[in-house]
Amino acid sequence: MTIDRQHWEGRAARPEDPLWIVVLAGGQGRRLATFVRNILGDTRPKQFCRILGHRSMLRHTWERAGRLVPAARVVTVITAGQERFLAAEAQERGVPGRVLVQPVDRDTGPGVLLPLLWIAYRQPDACVAVFPADHFVWEESRFLGHVAEAVSTSRRRPDRIVLLGMEPDGPETSYGWIEAGVPCAGGLPDRELFAVANFYEKPPDALAARLHAAGGLWNSFVMAGTVSAFLQLVRRTHPDALGLLQSAASRFGTSAEREAIAEAYRRLPAFNFSRDVLAAEQDALLVHPARRLTWSDWGEPARILDTVARIGRRPSWLANEAHHRPGQRQSASLETRSARGVRG
Repeated sequence: MTIDRQHWEGRAARPEDPLWIVVLAGGQGRRLATFVRNILGDTRPKQFCRILGHRSMLRHTWERAGRLVPAARVVTVITAGQERFLAAEAQERGVPGRVLVQPVDRDTGPGVLLPLLWIAYRQPDACVAVFPADHFVWEESRFLGHVAEAVSTSRRRPDRIVLLGMEPDGPETSYGWIEAGVPCAGGLPDRELFAVANFYEKPPDALAARLHAAGGLWNSFVMAGTVSAFLQLVRRTHPDALGLLQSAASRFGTSAEREAIAEAYRRLPAFNFSRDVLAAEQDALLVHPARRLTWSDWGEPARILDTVARIGRRPSWLANEAHHRPGQRQSASLETRSARGVRG
């Protein structure tokens, strides 16, 4: 089956084009593995864990997605070996939409590209929003309002990807940062929209302080754009990877789908979508500041502890966390940001 490039990339979005949501849930959670094992006695990746409340991080992400699109337009990406965790989710509350299983983890580049091609095969004029499954969001309605604005902008500017830049509450050095450029036409009158001047990945203290003072934004990796815009970025930065997965995509919906994906992944290089695609194509990006949000990427133990302190929760596992703290070290994250309160 031959797929013409125009089928994938040739159509501009229209206001009525449907929105799809890609949920990235294939990470291994290695940086958080010891913390999760200590506090929860669990060995599963963090996105399948109930760290706060009675739902997993993945379930929270699905429910956020479900407030924007029908379940059938949610595509979730996991990695081989995680099927048993997904089965537990399905048994308890079901699984929305389609799940794609990567044979191996090749970082976020292929993790984003595979579902984009799956959507493009079915709806080449679609808009897509990308949600990582390891984010904490407190003011969900406000967050989804920002996502809706990013989607709306991407429809008006179908050649651009719109990133959500989170308003920082300090000079954090473990996040990626976006330096906003000039204000852009194309946003609504009461909404901010900027070009992207620079990306900085985990900057040193002095640079993080400068970025914070200058109004820099955290790179949330939440983004929206037309399928065409996403695929054109990858075509310019990683054409060989795109070709490999397009060949596999031509087998979508057939009995050869699984083996075609496995064959592509055997030859597919690992690459990071933020560092190797977005940062290389800054002129194709816009950033929408997402302000007044209590948001965190739960990739490190300190961020989870910070969040718990900021929202005033004391989950039962805090006792386990304290027990596994070496020596007399105190959990500074339970103190440093709690005084700031929760931004409403």
